[in-house]
Amino acid sequence: MTNEDLQLDYDCERFRLMSYQLENLLEEYDRLLELRENIQLKFFTTLENIKRNGINVEEDYERWAKVRTSEREEWNSEMDLIVELKYDIDDNLKLLDNSMMRRSLIKREIE
Repeated sequence: MTNEDLQLDYDCERFRLMSYQLENLLEEYDRLLELRENIQLKFFTTLENIKRNGINVEEDYERWAKVRTSEREEWNSEMDLIVELKYDIDDNLKLLDNSMMRRSLIKREIE
């Protein structure tokens, strides 16, 4: 195996790792969104239960909606960046994989 082959293998593995990390991060965001939705549901359910039990609760639904909108916009922006990066990295990985395949075919033909 030549130094060029080793470098190509190394580059492929680096890009696979980055792709995996980005995919993992997107899965974490999915869990974050699901968790946030569950928390919101429990929050309002708990407030309703407290009110049904005669305790006055001051709630600011408008503020809550603003916070949720702001959170969602920020998370969507972060997720968009991650998706773009993953797309670029996966494209580069395909190019590297194709280069490796071509090198392998050339070697076989030479041998």
